[in-house]
Amino acid sequence: MITEELKNLKKEFERIKKMGYVKATRMGYTGIGKTFEDLLGKKEDSLELPDYKGIEIKTKRGYTRCYTTLFGVTPQGKKEFEIKRLRSIYGYPDNVYRNQKLLHASVQANCSTLVGNRYLFKLVSDYEEQKLFLLITDKSMNFIEKKSYWTFDILKEKLNRKLQYMALVKAWPNKINGEDYYKYYDIDFYKLKDFNEFLKLIEDGTIRVTFKIGVFKKGERAGELHDRGTSFEIQEIDMLKLFDKIDI
Repeated sequence: MITEELKNLKKEFERIKKMGYVKATRMGYTGIGKTFEDLLGKKEDSLELPDYKGIEIKTKRGYTRCYTTLFGVTPQGKKEFEIKRLRSIYGYPDNVYRNQKLLHASVQANCSTLVGNRYLFKLVSDYEEQKLFLLITDKSMNFIEKKSYWTFDILKEKLNRKLQYMALVKAWPNKINGEDYYKYYDIDFYKLKDFNEFLKLIEDGTIRVTFKIGVFKKGERAGELHDRGTSFEIQEIDMLKLFDKIDI
């Protein structure tokens, strides 16, 4: 029963909470989530399944207002690697590595996003074709293309497979002797409403899509492209529009 799994995760969280500040097992952006998974005893994998016995775990730094990634999925199109086509045409040069084109933009359906100071990106739902399209125009709103898309079927499958149940874990970050530490202090549990709510939240701009193609700035891979994926994201303040909260 999923109720038992939720209770078990709550017990595990309480155990970790009592540990206080814990040294990060990975530096950088993903350290907060990786450290928590390590404390749970979860082995790292690349499977697109919930993190803990049917429950997807999301982590965030305390009192930050950053968006939470729901799931990642790249757009489709006529080209096999559609995201590469988008970057090559609409990307813009990195400030340092001028030979590398970036594509880092958060796109919504209720307004247009300026990309590279040349193009406007916007999400458009098409219920006849059952697709979410990326509409691209120039700065004067002249149409350029509407080729890249996500099918409703793919979005629904991703949502239902990953996020039927979700736990949002918060932690305080700290630097001790130059190294990252986290103190996990709060957990909330949620149950997904339905796919129609998901689509409505895209259309009113609550859920956005973020393209995250950048460049490594340090280390052996400095100057190489770094694609951190294309993600569907929501703010914590809007969680209850997509999920029902569960008291454990």
